[in-house]
Amino acid sequence: MAASAFTAGSVHVDVSVGAASADIDQWYSAVEARTAPASARPGSEKAVGKASGMLREAMKAAFAEVFSNRFSSEIDKVVDAYRVMLRESLAKGDDTELQAALNRARLQEKILAGTVMVDQAQACELLGLSAANPSATMKRKEDKREILRFTVDGRAAYPLFQFDVERRRIHPAMARLIALKPQGWSGFRLLHWLTRPHLDFGAAPAERLGAEADAVIAAFEREIVPAEHG
Repeated sequence: MAASAFTAGSVHVDVSVGAASADIDQWYSAVEARTAPASARPGSEKAVGKASGMLREAMKAAFAEVFSNRFSSEIDKVVDAYRVMLRESLAKGDDTELQAALNRARLQEKILAGTVMVDQAQACELLGLSAANPSATMKRKEDKREILRFTVDGRAAYPLFQFDVERRRIHPAMARLIALKPQGWSGFRLLHWLTRPHLDFGAAPAERLGAEADAVIAAFEREIVPAEHG
């Protein structure tokens, strides 16, 4: 039996019956294991007939065992071939919508990987707040749109640059930026803008949230103004 995946979106299975040397060896071993006790004892014609019957049963059982193992192995190959077909279909990126979604996901992962994050308990500590229920405490901050929140490994995470560590608060500019964020802008897009170098500052806007908050706000307002055409 053989299996192969085709680009047309189907799995082709060829079935053939043959005697593989490895299968024959397994069959002989299985037969010998089943008949060894009987062949070790001398006997009469009746005993020979009984031994012959036992041999036939042993051969049937051995064949069933070897065939079952081989068939199971080949079925696994069919399943693997189907999985390969699916992976290859996805990898081609023929679906532009899917490819765009994958590109966005990769960019988001890259942005998160390059940003220092703190969890909810650490955020409360930076803000000088009780850590008795950090989830509820930070949820209130999120609901007030004071801070950007992301999910990393299934847990809430907050970019460290949002915190004014010296004053134990969130930079006030963050609430203003979030309020200005257009509807078409995701939190990831704002994070990307904040963390990439900007000509006005010679650094990322995130690095100027404390010292040049108004300038950061002004730069963001220019960023979100629709381009004029004509």
